[in-house]
Amino acid sequence: MSLLLFKVAVTPLLVVAATLLQRRFGGAIGGLLTGLPVTSAPLSVFLALQNGPEFAARAAVATLLGLTATAGFCATYARAARGTRWRPALMLAIIACAALFSLLAHLPQRPLPAAAMVFPALAGMALLIGPATPAEAAPHAWWDLPARTGFALAAVVGITAAAEHLGPTWSGLLATLPVLSAIMGSFTHRHAGPAAARALLRGIVVGSLGAAAFNLVVALAILRAPLAPAYAAALLAAVGTATLGHAVLGRGLRPVAPE
Repeated sequence: MSLLLFKVAVTPLLVVAATLLQRRFGGAIGGLLTGLPVTSAPLSVFLALQNGPEFAARAAVATLLGLTATAGFCATYARAARGTRWRPALMLAIIACAALFSLLAHLPQRPLPAAAMVFPALAGMALLIGPATPAEAAPHAWWDLPARTGFALAAVVGITAAAEHLGPTWSGLLATLPVLSAIMGSFTHRHAGPAAARALLRGIVVGSLGAAAFNLVVALAILRAPLAPAYAAALLAAVGTATLGHAVLGRGLRPVAPE
């Protein structure tokens, strides 16, 4: 199977699985699952196969840093959603995210200093959003699942195709573009209210702790071990860290009854 066919086959399957789990367990837990490296994990594997382990290691550090921008998007939207409609909240969140991206692109790209900044930042953003009370699940539009899979597939295929021109830093940063957070957050806000959107976005931030652990392990291990064990260790770290984050920060992230 060619690398392109592998991308086309794997990425939609991962997004569909995460979406169905979200619908089964509710918006808050769905946010937690969405925060995991559903898109960035296959992207990292594709970059390693296509451009080599060193490129993928540098991109993983950039992705680790970029999670701060994703969390900034979620926190800004969640805070703004308390007093405004979904369109102004979305615009404010996009502005905050863009400002963070421009800052993060100029930071030193080293894994341990990046981790020392990112993990406290993610925890702080989750606390800034505040307790997320359970809310009824939002209705599912017919285009919701096709839109998620389409955007995720376009991001993975587009970034890997342009990786040589983008370089590892921007390839890694763009992997954290909060496309799914924007779609899910604004749709939930519009159809189920700000409390449901806040629960979803807080879950995404908590789940991003798992994505941060994944990219940290990739950055540290991929140059020292074969790809398969390095990525297996990264996935285990992601699940373990997200589980711990949910236990410590997941107050209010209780599942709600599905429709």
